[in-house]
Amino acid sequence: MRLTAGWLAQWLVQGDFCSIELGENCLILDSYTGTEEIPFDDWDGAITVHRGVVWGSLEITSSDQEYCWTVHGLPWEQCKQFAGFLLDAYRNWAQGRVEKLDLALPEMLNRIDDFVGQSIYLRHSEHHELTQFLEQSLSSTGLTYELAASFRPMAFEKLDPWLDDEANADWVANSNKQWLHNQSEKWSSWFDSFESSPLNESQRESVLINQDHNLVLAGAGTGKTSVLVARAGYLVANQQAQPEEILMLAFGRKAAEEMAERLGQKVSDRIKVATFHSLGTQIIKAVEGEVPNVTPLALDDKARADWIAELLTEQWQHDASAKRWQKHLTQWRIPGFKADNSMEKQARSEQLAAWVWRHIELLGQRGASKSDLSKAIEESGSHSTARMKSELALLWPCYRAYQQHLKNNKQIDFNSMIQKATEYVGKGKFVPEWRFIMVDEYQDISPHRLALIEALCNVDREQSERERPTLFAVGDDWQAIYRFAGADVNLTTGFEQRFGASHVTQLNTTYRFNNMIGEVANRFIQQNPQQLQKDLSSFKKQKRKAVTLLCQDLLEQELVQLASKNSEQTSVLLLGRNNNQSPEKLKAWQKQWPQFDLKFMTCHASKGREADYVFILDVNRGVFPAPDRETGLAACLQARNEAFADAEERRLFYVALTRARKHVWVCAEPEKTSPFVNELIDEKYSVFNKIKRVKAAK
Repeated sequence: MRLTAGWLAQWLVQGDFCSIELGENCLILDSYTGTEEIPFDDWDGAITVHRGVVWGSLEITSSDQEYCWTVHGLPWEQCKQFAGFLLDAYRNWAQGRVEKLDLALPEMLNRIDDFVGQSIYLRHSEHHELTQFLEQSLSSTGLTYELAASFRPMAFEKLDPWLDDEANADWVANSNKQWLHNQSEKWSSWFDSFESSPLNESQRESVLINQDHNLVLAGAGTGKTSVLVARAGYLVANQQAQPEEILMLAFGRKAAEEMAERLGQKVSDRIKVATFHSLGTQIIKAVEGEVPNVTPLALDDKARADWIAELLTEQWQHDASAKRWQKHLTQWRIPGFKADNSMEKQARSEQLAAWVWRHIELLGQRGASKSDLSKAIEESGSHSTARMKSELALLWPCYRAYQQHLKNNKQIDFNSMIQKATEYVGKGKFVPEWRFIMVDEYQDISPHRLALIEALCNVDREQSERERPTLFAVGDDWQAIYRFAGADVNLTTGFEQRFGASHVTQLNTTYRFNNMIGEVANRFIQQNPQQLQKDLSSFKKQKRKAVTLLCQDLLEQELVQLASKNSEQTSVLLLGRNNNQSPEKLKAWQKQWPQFDLKFMTCHASKGREADYVFILDVNRGVFPAPDRETGLAACLQARNEAFADAEERRLFYVALTRARKHVWVCAEPEKTSPFVNELIDEKYSVFNKIKRVKAAK
């Protein structure tokens, strides 16, 4: 049915609508310039009839009340009747949808009441799940939001804030803030007595927050282990979890054993504590029915050296392979390869074997094809692409031979173990019972280990059975120093961008080093804008400077003075960028000052250690920061380089500075001071400067 203006009316209202027709669940409006179709979904279901001097008009409003259409010049005597006809058609169309809406509304409102009524920490996923349910329920009625709200305005006063994730985010945030306050008060005495010292406010908050993905930035000496153990203890004591539902992951066997012992004493020995490798073993055993056969090459240094020697000898017996090695060596050096050695000695070189094995491991972690690696080299933009390609040509046959060796002997290595375990979890062949997954030293995470964690956290479960596991990671991007072992600091600094539904908490008080060490160390590390900025204050306060720049030659003299002031047992760490910095007189000094627990170790090895006093040795140009030697294939296989100069070396120096409880000496030769020492002097850091820099002799 159609209502149209007469020819004179059409001429007078040129440019406006002059005809209206009922279509299939829509209105069709015509003008001289075109036709517009208005679906019933876009109409609010009302028509206003206007009477003019000669003709009438019909006014129609959009469902969102933002737009209005008017049809002019219509015969007045037909306008009311036609409007009633259109309204009847609209009501018939809407009736079925309103009935669906009335059926859906009780459950929609109940879901909101259930969500709001929970006395728990509200996760992003639960909020998002509620929003999705409401949107899907509304969509199933066939009504737009505006129409549904116009039919049931009172119900939509309650529904409206929950139909958008962002719209009610403030309410959720405030609810969680109040819940944290209440829980902190409720468990105050427990937090006071769980450890030998009461947990501070930031530690308590870290323990309580239960977002989908949680990262606790635990700076040096801030009590990360206390937080991990207290988190597990709180979950069990509060009956949020049974001990068997908690998984604690550590990177090394020793760290896992120490964590298991502490959890056993404080919480329960039924909590699963594992390294990534032992977890991979458990998953594969559960799926395949037997413990995977780990290759001796990954466990036995001698077996590995023998196999690599045999592999290289065999390769060099083939002319094509031998020529590739010879051509490469005319342009680039290979560690441990000496031109005057026999081929047998070359194959037995420890340095060469270590170089080959490291690349085999990196290739295994990367898990890419040769063509993909070649493409990555091309896209790297490195000035060393020719060298990278040449090394790939040398090492790819070694990697393929290794893979074939594993296959022939039905063996597995640690990389493939984690990858296979990840695959089994992802395909649902292994369904974990853990509801809380906790990771220590998260800054050391590598992409393939993170893939396993993500697979565990994203296990597909029916909502009625159990929610997805919560990730609780503790680490510190300021102390990420293991890129050479596959770690990627970007997985920590980009935590929120990666996971979305996450919460990052900072432990803001260190109990290890005093404020004067902290003033130097914290300022130094945050020169890199890519490091996460945080306020880390020291519990121990003093006014006297606690970092000294010292001439390397005066090291022994300083130890003499230190010994004269400390007659009781005192711990002293001598730290070097490499083992080459170990002092020749170390054993003599250990005998000379028995009151000193005097040890030398590399800065990398000192991670997790502390001492009363620390001497950082040979902080000289070309030594610390170490020049970037990764110019070959290894540079392409590892995590991407950071834009900030010497980023990881800066973190390593920060680690060295923060091993000391009382005082740090940074030792250098005046004519060779490193950029780090120069920065401490030139930028007027709060240090005692006993180095008078001199220009190196030409």
